[in-house]
Amino acid sequence: MTRVLIVGSGPNGATYARTVLDEVPGATVLMVEAGPVIDRPLGMNVRNIPDADAQAAARLASQGRTGAAGIAGLPLGAVVEGTVTARQGTHLIGRAAEGSPGLPAAALATCVGGQGAHWTCATPRPSGGERIGFLPDLDARLDEAEALLHVTKSAFGDAPQATAILERLSEEFAPDRIGVRSLPVAADELPDGSLRWGGTDVVLGPVVDDPRFTLRSFTLCVRLLREGPRVVGAVLRNLATGAEESVTADAVVVAADAIRTPQLLWASGIRPAALGRYLTEHPLIFGVVAVRAGVLPPVTGPAVDPVRAVVSVGYDEDHHPFHAQVMYTPVCPVPLPADSPHRNSAGGYVGMGWGVRKWPRAEDRVILDDTQPDEDGLPSIRIAYELTDREQAEIERAQKIQARAAAALGSFVDGMPRVLPAGSSLHYMGTVRMGPVDDGTSVCDPNSRVWGVDGLVLAGNGLIPTANTCNPTLTSVALSLRGAHALTAELRR
Repeated sequence: MTRVLIVGSGPNGATYARTVLDEVPGATVLMVEAGPVIDRPLGMNVRNIPDADAQAAARLASQGRTGAAGIAGLPLGAVVEGTVTARQGTHLIGRAAEGSPGLPAAALATCVGGQGAHWTCATPRPSGGERIGFLPDLDARLDEAEALLHVTKSAFGDAPQATAILERLSEEFAPDRIGVRSLPVAADELPDGSLRWGGTDVVLGPVVDDPRFTLRSFTLCVRLLREGPRVVGAVLRNLATGAEESVTADAVVVAADAIRTPQLLWASGIRPAALGRYLTEHPLIFGVVAVRAGVLPPVTGPAVDPVRAVVSVGYDEDHHPFHAQVMYTPVCPVPLPADSPHRNSAGGYVGMGWGVRKWPRAEDRVILDDTQPDEDGLPSIRIAYELTDREQAEIERAQKIQARAAAALGSFVDGMPRVLPAGSSLHYMGTVRMGPVDDGTSVCDPNSRVWGVDGLVLAGNGLIPTANTCNPTLTSVALSLRGAHALTAELRR
């Protein structure tokens, strides 16, 4: 019997579990997750929970063992889903390295399903410089990832507000050859016109009842076990009892996240030169627009979803090297003062977020400190990260384009737009980046295998090596499919 251990239960870990069990009849999979089960089916997007109190409880349970907002230092307040991920359901992680601004808003979810239980389901494809040029089959894997995640390119396609926004923004940006289109999202349309938002459950679902699959929640992987150049298993800790055990495996897949995966490798003595380096995310410019009366058709019928239209201003290397999301809702997604002229806007509201490139630099990194362990006894996390003049110029350019989009629809509400604190995107990339050759600037090969270490495969957004502005989940799942197919071919041999 072939044994595979998967650390992390998010969309990428689930992709490996499903692919291994589908393609290797004699395989067993043990998946471990440090967080709790928060909903059923396992890893379901909490936006699908109909009861508001149950939704809140699921998010609270994902905020780490501190549990309560405020204790974990979570900034609260509703925002437009799909534009900036809501902070509820996450906990802050890491502190700024000495002399660096760091990522003050860096946050992660700890639960079965990982961020896939909380994500906003936006799944645009990488374009231009976002693409990974040394992967000849990238488009085929992206196609496969879209099918796996239940991606639709026509969400809210019948909504008159979506059509009107598309027309308005297309007219505004046509002279600049900036494309406006519907935003692809991971979701299934229901008979009443609402959406069942995609979560890790749509990937993991077919294997949950497979007797060859075991999931252990509240189980922390504290160290990988090695024999010579090969990883042969891991030390696992039951967080309820504190008991530790060693398990062996023919292959180990680490799909924690872009911050905790480097932490686990470092704690295990696996320390390639690029580990934790080349950290990127998306600087985000977020604003809410009060729509002018008469610009969009009025909303009719019951509110089956607070979001009624989803539009993308797409990436173009020359004309618009940004990824922007524009979402319409009849009610304001942010609190407004009682005397605000934008309260109760008759035309509704549009939330718009512009994501900007961060060029990978070795100086931007996750720093791991053995001398000051965290509460789990793992190396503590410090983050060195700052925007250069190059990114600042990109932000200024994006602000001008965003202002045009806002003026075409209405006017920004009080205090908007603003550049959000670093880390707000929750899209952390590059820390275990893949590369075509082992030249010290990458951690993994094109099949996600750690250079020079047998039996160890990595997964997640941390593998993405490019200056990327689009939401990374579709890309990282495509990379996981590529790595999983390579792994299963090896296991069958």
